[in-house]
Amino acid sequence: MNRYHPLQEIDAVVPILSKISIWGGLTDEQQAGIYRRLEVGVFEKGDVIFSKGDEPLFIYVVKNGAVEITASGEGVSLRKETIDVGGCFGVIALMAVQRYAATATAAEDAELMVLSRQALLDLYHEDTRLFALLMMNIAREIARKLTATDVVLLECVHELEEK
Repeated sequence: MNRYHPLQEIDAVVPILSKISIWGGLTDEQQAGIYRRLEVGVFEKGDVIFSKGDEPLFIYVVKNGAVEITASGEGVSLRKETIDVGGCFGVIALMAVQRYAATATAAEDAELMVLSRQALLDLYHEDTRLFALLMMNIAREIARKLTATDVVLLECVHELEEK
């Protein structure tokens, strides 16, 4: 069952969408070309949006509410981040064509906008230039996240060395 339906009120969410870094540097017309491909879904607090090991199908943007990203393994669970309105997630797994390494759960009632993998493939065939700009922006966002992860790892190593 598809829990997503086409986003109807695009003008109402442009203020949220225009702040997302993966749309950065795109013209209004290019952004509109992406926004018309968005779908929306509603989740209640506690609903699992995706689980570790699931196949990635979407890039998610929080329209309302909040989502918690949790990593787990070998009996340990770690809350990685809470994503609120305007936050974007699911990008890395979709681009890497790897199953999710974490679980996303609605931290409160949430409405999510999604850009499907199929919509990205359609964009590739319909507007290669726009697709290339979007992929470059996504690559930048992934690089930022990797840099932030390096900082956290180095802080953890430093704390361990001090003990």
